[in-house]
Amino acid sequence: MGKFKRIPVKDINAMRKILDELPDRNLGKTREEAADLLNAHILKALEKGYTVKEVAAIMAGGNVVIPAPVIRAKVLPQKETRQKRESKPRPETAKPVAVPPATPHAQEETPVYYTPDIPDTEL
Repeated sequence: MGKFKRIPVKDINAMRKILDELPDRNLGKTREEAADLLNAHILKALEKGYTVKEVAAIMAGGNVVIPAPVIRAKVLPQKETRQKRESKPRPETAKPVAVPPATPHAQEETPVYYTPDIPDTEL
């Protein structure tokens, strides 16, 4: 078997220092993270009367592009999202409908304005 190479402690400490001093490469945030960070400011703009689309346009002008649906999903509470309400059942007060008289199948397909041809024998 081969012999394992040992790394000196001074080299490990030097590498620890180099790794700790590396600059942060993760400088940006995702749209969702940016919306969370700007949550209070977006709510203030909405209270001032701006719409979500207007706020999204203002933010896009400032190089922070967050689409309106992302703002709605992240900033607005779930209670404020409008959902269709279930309709209440109405009491049955409708009048009974009369059943139309039964007609032969051929008459149902014949339009009102149709006039049958007169046979040649009757002419």
